[in-house]
Order: sequence, then C-alpha cells, then structure tokens
Amino acid sequence: MRGRDVAALLLLTLIGLLAGGIVFWLILKYLPLIAALILAILVALIMLGVLVSVVGFFSAAVGALYYAVVKRPSTGGRPVTLRDAKKLDKEEGKFEEAE
Repeated sequence: MRGRDVAALLLLTLIGLLAGGIVFWLILKYLPLIAALILAILVALIMLGVLVSVVGFFSAAVGALYYAVVKRPSTGGRPVTLRDAKKLDKEEGKFEEAE
C-alpha cells in the first residue's frame, strides 16, 4: 500500500466514525420523542378500536329494539300440506292427479 491509499483509508474511517457519531447523537437526542410518538399512535389505535366496538354494540342494541318494536311477524294460516297443494293445482287445471 502506498501512502496515498493509507491516507484515503484513514479519511474514509474518520468520515464513517463522524457519521456514526452524529447518528448516535441524534438517536439519543430524539429517542424519547420517537418512543412517545409510537406509544401515542398505539394508544390512539386502541382507543379507536374500543370506540368502534362500543358504537357497534349500541347500534346493534338499538337495531334489535327497533325491529322488536316495529317489525311485526306475519301471521299466516296453517301450513299448506301436499294434499292441499294438489287440490289447489287441480282446481286451476294445472295438475291432474291419476286416481
């Protein structure tokens, strides 16, 4: 190795150490802020999930009450049997029973 290569290698090492030191200093300076920001985002997501769950629960309860009060079940007669269905079709001429 020549002296020029050694000087270039030392300069590159010095630049790397300087860049690493600056990055380390920035991490130490802003780490509490970054941690607080991440924690705030997580808490906001949890609170949003709880809020959506509560709103969904109450809307389901109100919907159930609404349909229990407003919607009336249709009252039909007795169920149609196969014999009744054959009679109805026979009267209309759509079905002829072979007897």
